[in-house]
Amino acid sequence: MKRVSRREAIQGAATMAALPLLGLPAAAPAQAALPGEVDVAVVGAGIAGLSAARLLQERGRTVAVVEARNRIGGRAFTDTARLGHPVDLGAAFLKSADINPLAGEMRRREGNLQSDDGDFWLFDRDRDGALRDAATEDYDLLGLLYDRLDDALLDAKTLRVDATLASRAKLDVNGGQRWADLARAMAGPLHVGVEYGQVSALDAPRLSGTGNDAWLPGGFGAWAAEYAAGLPVFTGKPVVRIDWGNSGVTLVTAEGQVQAEACIVTVPLGVLAARDGILFQPELPAAQREALGRMNMGLINRIALLYEPASFNAPPNTQLWANGGGSRAFGFRLNVHNTPVVVASVGGEHARELERQGEAAMIAAARAQIRLIFGDAVDRRFQRGIASAWGQDSYSRGAIAAARPGFAVARRNAGRPLASAAGRSRVLFAGEAFASPEWAGSAAGAWLSGRMAATEALRSLG
Repeated sequence: MKRVSRREAIQGAATMAALPLLGLPAAAPAQAALPGEVDVAVVGAGIAGLSAARLLQERGRTVAVVEARNRIGGRAFTDTARLGHPVDLGAAFLKSADINPLAGEMRRREGNLQSDDGDFWLFDRDRDGALRDAATEDYDLLGLLYDRLDDALLDAKTLRVDATLASRAKLDVNGGQRWADLARAMAGPLHVGVEYGQVSALDAPRLSGTGNDAWLPGGFGAWAAEYAAGLPVFTGKPVVRIDWGNSGVTLVTAEGQVQAEACIVTVPLGVLAARDGILFQPELPAAQREALGRMNMGLINRIALLYEPASFNAPPNTQLWANGGGSRAFGFRLNVHNTPVVVASVGGEHARELERQGEAAMIAAARAQIRLIFGDAVDRRFQRGIASAWGQDSYSRGAIAAARPGFAVARRNAGRPLASAAGRSRVLFAGEAFASPEWAGSAAGAWLSGRMAATEALRSLG
């Protein structure tokens, strides 16, 4: 087996963007009734909502975090039960941990970060369709294509060109055509959850980072639950209506109401844009509704497969890619966190197709790819699997927000605060969908946007 250091192959490849959920988390503790009144109400107990609430609490403000799910973390979810090992089915790792602001917060709170030092393995198909170790020049070709895609993203951002990535990327590399489809999948479905032809070169985050990525061995979702300790989080209480105006804000749930001077809404874009989502009274301005319609909720799901110990002779967190899948490609991680677990990522329309077929079909599809690569002997060591289904989750309706090509400004316009007639911000929006461009679509972006919204709420409160 050829083994190539990830940094010698494709730096930053297979970022497996922050994302997805099934499984039974630990039950939330028993809670008192919703408070009748607080300074600021927060809708959603994901990373954005928790970061906003923590800053508000630190500044001495009363706050209530109202969460629809029966657990904390949103799209950061660690399944700790079904495979016997902690498995992140949502947000999974920290890109560029040396400069990642959320990584800095985790270190400040003594989070156990593990450097992502796994290998990068690449497989090619021969004339008979069988998979084999890729040659060194194949690694180089895929790396060159990946770099060109990242350069196109950088170029578009520098020149402010709001077009498709496909129209900006130059993939006419001699001998590289065999790898072009895989490179496109890595930049589209497996990066932002939409097909390559729908990726906005101005909106999509860069592919490469500093190369110093990190993991949380105990799980990203598990960390989120710990981060919430001491915060007034009320789970299992979906907000059905938000009344806002000159006199303040009222959150309406089936179990009561919460009145506040201001509100921070952190629900995913898929919920915010849905016709049967949260009702706003007065309704959202027409320009904001239009901006929400200019964005997509991309889909990336994770499929975790448990094998017998020592089934894969690979360093922990080794990335694995196989040529020939096109937009239907899987990205794999072997021996995740030094456990006998393989985690597959699948995105875009392929993810939607598999999700519609159900968890068993998702597991079978990922398992079949592993069998093609490693053979029947390894397949016989398979034990069981689990999969996320973010697209069918009514509290997310997808995994990651992405503006349509030509409408990159929609990300900013969709998250504009709602203000009273006196100009005071009443309803603010936060989450990965409304993060700054360099961290859009990530847990770090959600964390930052939550803090920014909290700062604005404090300014409005005076």
